[in-house]
Amino acid sequence: MEFRRERMASLIKDIVSSFLKSKSGFGVLISVTRIKISRDFKNVTVFISIFPEDEESNVLNSLKNKGRELRNFAKKQLKTKFLPQFKFEVDEEEKARQRMEKIMIEEGG
Repeated sequence: MEFRRERMASLIKDIVSSFLKSKSGFGVLISVTRIKISRDFKNVTVFISIFPEDEESNVLNSLKNKGRELRNFAKKQLKTKFLPQFKFEVDEEEKARQRMEKIMIEEGG
């Protein structure tokens, strides 16, 4: 079952990335960092990284409004019993990793 969830997460990550690329009118860089799928496969949390960071709230609001568009886009590519609900969140773990990397570079250089 875990293998199936990992395969589905990989597929959904590709689909969401393609969707974001096709709707790249945001004027910012948006990267899908990871996907979290619920046990019943009905809910998906898409963790994203946004640059510049001061645009995070604008981008999240815009993505929330494009939820139906994303579901229609995913419906064409996903062959599943249930089409999941998508939720977007800023990946705080990725932001922490980037801060640590920056500190290490500054102190090492």
